[in-house]
Amino acid sequence: MSTNISWTDLTDNIIRVKEGGWWCQKVSEGCKNCYSEKLNQNSFFGGNKQPYSGQPPELVLDTEAIRKWGFQRKPKKHFVSSMTDVFGEWVPRFWQREMLDGMFVAPNQIFQILTKRPEIMLSSINEWLDSHGLDKLPANIWVGTSVENQQTADKRIPILLQIPVVVRFLSCEPLLEEIDFIQAGVFQRLISDNYQRELVNEDIQWFILGGESGPKSRPCHIEWIESIVNQCRESKTPVFVKQLGANAYLGGQRFKTCDLKGGKIEEFPEHLQIREFPLSMHE
Repeated sequence: MSTNISWTDLTDNIIRVKEGGWWCQKVSEGCKNCYSEKLNQNSFFGGNKQPYSGQPPELVLDTEAIRKWGFQRKPKKHFVSSMTDVFGEWVPRFWQREMLDGMFVAPNQIFQILTKRPEIMLSSINEWLDSHGLDKLPANIWVGTSVENQQTADKRIPILLQIPVVVRFLSCEPLLEEIDFIQAGVFQRLISDNYQRELVNEDIQWFILGGESGPKSRPCHIEWIESIVNQCRESKTPVFVKQLGANAYLGGQRFKTCDLKGGKIEEFPEHLQIREFPLSMHE
């Protein structure tokens, strides 16, 4: 379905609760004020009012939505399962394989898969690749992990880097603190022939940045976003500044925006008005 998420065209929520709505399970600090859980509390939007905790309810896979991918002619970017984690522990492995099969036969579409559980993503994708005799995912399947602070970056990124794929991406949202991506293994400092220190990145093809939104949003200091943008600029890595968040600060002072999410690019500081996509993206 269409979406207001600025870095994609469509959201395809292929996993849902049988009686309606969605379900997920919180796993780290970034999940505390989960937008999906909040939306799921509202029956007007099709939610079931269940919390994202405890044991999973009965779930179903929308195989018809997967089948239709192969018949879509106009290229689109699909954010798959925006309301849950398709690589959650509760998701059957054969569902994940069926999803990848559907993507494989739809080469004109771009599929963006985001997880907070890259260890399961790695294992499941490797199983799928082995079953198809492939050494890496097709270029139209992008895989990413969410990193909200240094702890999750240090834990999740090394696992993501093991997945054989053309496009890997990081969603730094909600950004809860400054992140050192050299420490996390993304960037390296190298000495070039003219003895200038260069920042090099060969493993992550795209960064998405954003502060937290919603009435209980935690602060996002614009300096944290600037730090990542500067690292991406120096290493020539595409970066997409999605939003400043509802509780943005600059120089220790609240940075107020008319947009409640701080998501209008014209309200960003000029040097942060950047919305790039991976260089390998096909139209």
